[in-house]
Amino acid sequence: MEPDKRLEMDPPSEGKDNLGYILNAELELGKLLFVAGAPGQRILDSIAFLNEKLHGGHLHIFLGFEALVITMEHGRERRIAMCEYALPVRVNGNAITVISRYLRSLPDGADPARITSDLQSLKIPQSGSPLLAFAALTLFAVIFGFFNHADAWALVIIGIAAGIAGLTRILVFRKGYGYYLAILATTLVATCSAVLLSQVIPTATPLVSLIIPCIIVIPGFQLINGGWEILRNHLNIGIPRLVVFFNVLAIMAVGLLAVLLVYAPGADGAGLQFPPGWTLVVATCMGAFAALCICLVINAPRQTILVCLLCGAAGRLIRTLVVGINGDVALAVFCGTLVISVLALILCQYWQLPVALPLVAASVQFVPGYYIIICLQGMAEIIRYGTAVPFTVVASMISTGLLSLFISAAIIIGTLLPLLILGKDSRWC
Repeated sequence: MEPDKRLEMDPPSEGKDNLGYILNAELELGKLLFVAGAPGQRILDSIAFLNEKLHGGHLHIFLGFEALVITMEHGRERRIAMCEYALPVRVNGNAITVISRYLRSLPDGADPARITSDLQSLKIPQSGSPLLAFAALTLFAVIFGFFNHADAWALVIIGIAAGIAGLTRILVFRKGYGYYLAILATTLVATCSAVLLSQVIPTATPLVSLIIPCIIVIPGFQLINGGWEILRNHLNIGIPRLVVFFNVLAIMAVGLLAVLLVYAPGADGAGLQFPPGWTLVVATCMGAFAALCICLVINAPRQTILVCLLCGAAGRLIRTLVVGINGDVALAVFCGTLVISVLALILCQYWQLPVALPLVAASVQFVPGYYIIICLQGMAEIIRYGTAVPFTVVASMISTGLLSLFISAAIIIGTLLPLLILGKDSRWC
C-alpha cells in the first residue's frame, strides 16, 4: 500500500486545531473504506455521519479514484485536506462491516484525535484464509463453467486450469509486479493450461474449458460499483472504476488472442443435461454455492453468509425460470438481480449488515465473462480470416458483444433500482 499523503491548506490559528483533527479522522475513514472496496455512496454517507458525530462544519467532499479531498467550513474558518490511497483490487467485507459497527457505536461529541487513532488500530482481518479463498475462487470457476454448459470433463479442466492460474496470480503479486501484469500472466497461464489439458482430457466442450478459467481475474465488483456510481452521478469515481474493468478486459484480450490466433478449438457440444425439474433445482443450488464462494473471496463476515446464500439461490432461480420460458438472457439477469437486491435490502436492514456485500456476492455470478470472451474469440477469427471472414463470424461477434453490454447494464440497474426506490431515505454507513 502506498504511504498516506495528506495536504492541508489554510492552517488554523494556534490552539484552534479542532477542525484539523476532525478532517484527519474523516480522511482516515474515507481511505479505509475506499481501500476495502466500499461503494462511493457508503463512503460519502459514512464521512457525513462521522462529521455529525464530531459536530464538524459544513462539508464539501470530492471523492476521486486516487485521492479524497474534503473542504470544511465552520464559521469564518475554512479548511481543505486531502489524502491519497491505493487501488482496491478486491472487496474486504470484514473491513466494511467492522468500520460500520464502529461508526454506529460512537457517541456525540467524540474526540476526533481518538477516533483517528482507533481507525488506524482497528482489528480488521485484511483477508481470510488464503487457502480457503483460493479453493473458493477455483470452485467458483467450476460453477461458472456449469452455468455455461460445460460437460463433466470440461469442469475438470476448468478446475485444474483455474487453480494453476490462481497460484500464478498469487506468485506474481508476491514478486511485486503490478496489478495489470498479474492479470496478463494469469490469463496466459489459465488459457495455455486449459489448451494443454484439453489435449489429454476428452471433452465435448473445448471452447468453454478454454475460456472459463480466465474469468477469475474479471473484477466484477468494479463493474457493479462503477455502474452504481455513474447512476448516482458520482462520475469522478464511477468512470475510473469502469475504466479499470475495461482495462482488465483489454489485457485479457491480449492474452486470449495470443492463444486463440494459434489454436482454434472445435465447436462445443451440449454440456451437462438434466431433466427440466432437476435443472431448476441444480441451478438454484449452484447459485447459492457461487454466492458462498464469492463470500469467502471477499472476506465477508459470517453473519452475511446466510443472506448471500439466500440471495444467490433466489437470483439464479428467477434467472433460470425466465430463460426456461424462452425469455431473453438480459431480461432474466435483470429479474434475478432485482430479486437479489430487494431480498438483500430487507434482510440487511433487519440484521444491520452492509447491503453491498450480498449484492456483490450474489450478482457476480451473472457477470457476462463468457460472452465477453466469446466476443474476443470472434475478433481473433476476424484477424485470422481478414477480408475473407464469413459473415456469421462477424454477426456472432457483434451479437455476443451487445449481449454482454445489455447483461452488464441489467446487473447494474437491477441491483441499484431497489436501493434508489426502497432505500431512498437510508443512510449507507
